[in-house]
Amino acid sequence: MFSLASRGSLDILSVAQAQFGTLAFLAVSFTIGRRLVFRLIRWANDNLVSSAAVITVILLLMSGMAMITHLIGVHTVLGAFIAGMLVGESPILTRQTDERLRGLISSLFMPVFFGLAGLSADLTVLKDPSVLGLTAALVLIASIGKFGGAFVGGALGGLTRQESYALASGMNARGSTEVIIATIGLSMGVLSQTMFSMIVTMAILTTMAMPPMLRSALARLPLGQDEKERLEREEYEQRGFVANLERLLLAVDESSNATFAAHLAGQLAGGRGLPITVLHVGANAKLQEKNRADEESPEAAVINAAKASAEADADGGGNVDVISRAREETAAEAIAEEAKKGFDLLVVGMDAVAGPDGGFDRRLDDLTSGFDGPLAIAAAKGVHEKEPTANARKILVPVSGSNVSRRGAEVAIALARLSSEPLQVVYVSTTRDKGARRTSPSMSLAHEEAILKDIAATAARYDINVTTRLRANTAPEVAILQEIASSRADLVVIGVDRIQGDSLNFGSIAAAVLGKSKASVLLVSDGDVRPKT
Repeated sequence: MFSLASRGSLDILSVAQAQFGTLAFLAVSFTIGRRLVFRLIRWANDNLVSSAAVITVILLLMSGMAMITHLIGVHTVLGAFIAGMLVGESPILTRQTDERLRGLISSLFMPVFFGLAGLSADLTVLKDPSVLGLTAALVLIASIGKFGGAFVGGALGGLTRQESYALASGMNARGSTEVIIATIGLSMGVLSQTMFSMIVTMAILTTMAMPPMLRSALARLPLGQDEKERLEREEYEQRGFVANLERLLLAVDESSNATFAAHLAGQLAGGRGLPITVLHVGANAKLQEKNRADEESPEAAVINAAKASAEADADGGGNVDVISRAREETAAEAIAEEAKKGFDLLVVGMDAVAGPDGGFDRRLDDLTSGFDGPLAIAAAKGVHEKEPTANARKILVPVSGSNVSRRGAEVAIALARLSSEPLQVVYVSTTRDKGARRTSPSMSLAHEEAILKDIAATAARYDINVTTRLRANTAPEVAILQEIASSRADLVVIGVDRIQGDSLNFGSIAAAVLGKSKASVLLVSDGDVRPKT
């Protein structure tokens, strides 16, 4: 249509060229283009660091794709629109960049565009009764078409009459799309000033009518159980930890524990298709990075675990993008350099986890010193020492009601999607609860039971079965070790506080479990360092 209107005559060759070019542009955009956009944004984020530079790259992408559509005889709006879709789908688009980009659009581009559109409209033409009548007819026809189509479509899709009415009320509004097309038509001379003003009036009226119509429709629409569960899940995910992860950094050496950590990282990333950067550290880092295609490499473990996790996820997360790096700097310097690129979680898989003094190994201590965000430190034991890529058969997670224990529970729930048995949740008292530890079984356990029910409800949102147990009157480390033995768990996930000090320290409970547990251990810390008391 744009090609015909711009030439003012029917040119079969030009029309065919524009149609073929459009189809080719769409095909390339949604195949090669999707990967190219992802790579460009990732390159900008990793090498330019500043979010302003990432926004510049995004704007250049949109301008470039708009220019391509212009060259093939299609309006630039199509190119910019497709570029916006690809950028929005990119998993590397961080929240900070997304917020800044939205702010730029809503504070600059949208006001300028709609302001110019408003200046081009002349509403005084509505004083003419014939024009006013035509405008009313246009609004009526547009409303019947879209409102009626949405209503009928909802009814055919199995919605009730009230649900179909609410759907139609929300869909009936016109806004940016109509005004954009009308502006293009006016600039090309296809639309007259009067017709443009009529279309703008229609867009304004239908947009203003939508909020009260939708509010009235929703007020009479009972909230179904499925919708209630969906809203509760969305509300939970807004403040959740795992649901808000966007990029994972995996630091590994050449050990089997590195493969185990990579397997866990892949399970976390696979459900949502999160990109992972594998950073090889240690003496053989270059050799590791060179042999990353090996079936037992951390990269292969990540990809295989992510694929299995995506298949088990009801929402279908998708494939993860994995890149490998081997840095010349020391491990701490390499981690500190990578940390500037905005990773949400550092997963560590090193051969030696525990040190001789009961703390962490010095290399692990040095490596994590350059990362201030959340950590996940894996220690393969039992079956995972011989088979690091084996899925955990039974997962145990201790909870106490603290924020860090909830974080550990979220990670355990994400990993439990591939577990063959229900997730075991055990309530344990923390060292802060020693003074209030119950000495009589008759004392109320309502608070502890409420915490367990809350975790169970969270797991149920993801269709994870759980079993719960209370061990409120036992020292936490003893309770956890006893539960590991009695439940025969092969992986225990613990949310821990990162305590301020000269060395990496998660407290005595984590140290005791890490040293004495016969099951594999995954320690998940928050990003805040708690002062040592």
